Amino acid sequence: MKIFFLLLFWSLWYVNFSARTVISPLLPIIEDEFALRHAVAGSIFSFLSVGYTITLLLSGALSPRIGYKRTIALGFLILMMSLFFLRYATTYTSLAVAFLFIGLGAGIYLPSAIPLITEVFDREHWGKAIAFHETGASFSVFSIPLLTAIALRILNWRTIFFVLSAACLIVCVFFCIFSPDPSPQKEKKARFSSVLHRRDFWIMATLWVFAASCALGLYSVIPLFLVKENGMRLETANTIFGFSRIGGFIVAIIAGFLVDRYGAKRILFLVILLTGLSTMNLALAQTIPLLVVMLFVQATIYPAFFPVALVAISRLTASNERSIFAGTTMAIGVIIGIGLTPVILGAVADVWNFRVGIFSLGAFTAISCISLKGIRGI
Repeated sequence: MKIFFLLLFWSLWYVNFSARTVISPLLPIIEDEFALRHAVAGSIFSFLSVGYTITLLLSGALSPRIGYKRTIALGFLILMMSLFFLRYATTYTSLAVAFLFIGLGAGIYLPSAIPLITEVFDREHWGKAIAFHETGASFSVFSIPLLTAIALRILNWRTIFFVLSAACLIVCVFFCIFSPDPSPQKEKKARFSSVLHRRDFWIMATLWVFAASCALGLYSVIPLFLVKENGMRLETANTIFGFSRIGGFIVAIIAGFLVDRYGAKRILFLVILLTGLSTMNLALAQTIPLLVVMLFVQATIYPAFFPVALVAISRLTASNERSIFAGTTMAIGVIIGIGLTPVILGAVADVWNFRVGIFSLGAFTAISCISLKGIRGI
């Protein structure tokens, strides 16, 4: 039964994440159809991130009142409707509003899912359970560019969002029928202010910012980087882009086993350092073959951060404060790492090129691993 439960939540996370990852491989088409500059196209992710951040922050307060199951179902209802209406967007404003609501729907899920998973599984198995769940995101990052490249041969780009809306409906129905619904602890309420006063919270939030920047922040502009700056055809770029993500799916699972054995702090330090260095080398690659190799290397390393960070957060928190701690940490990471990073990288590319922004991001990420010295007990 636990395996079925985990597979169910894996499906939810895959569809939820795909609603955001599908935007990047479609961004060159959207940019051309709406006649947008790189920085303006990147700002689409800012609207997505604002919505995502709002519900990440609200989820910790919402789930104790209506329950984890209803909270997740509400998020998928908003997500499904937003994806459906996105296909009718005809102006930049309507596009931005649709992405805002996609973010609102998507952000509700994870802060309620992690407490559910940690209640169902024993503490010594948290690493493996959370890591397997997190492969839903890694598999989305790998598969969506490939599926998008195939779908664009027979479907209009707007129809792809309709297909994702239908997928949201299907997984949500299965979730509502089969998912257990343990009640959140109501006898103890964690204060938001007490979380903000914790040093380990700000360290985890900082690391999440840089990891999110090197993951989805960079992911958002890679197709533009490959097509506009390196002269690749869109179909070729999305195919290479998708295949370069395959290693992350495997590494995320391995990280779950390693964190249960060696502890989260050691693994986090190594992952953040290597993510920063590989991002720097991605910018330094001067030939197409070397660029492709570095895409594979960078995309293989960074997915290990997220399951390990979620295990670290679970070990740093009591169950009553876990949703608030996790939601707020991710909210900061999303608004800066995913919301602002594409805009900044696009703006830098408009003035210089993408390589300057990517190299700088990698350097700051590598340096940030030093902050882990301030965390104990993970």
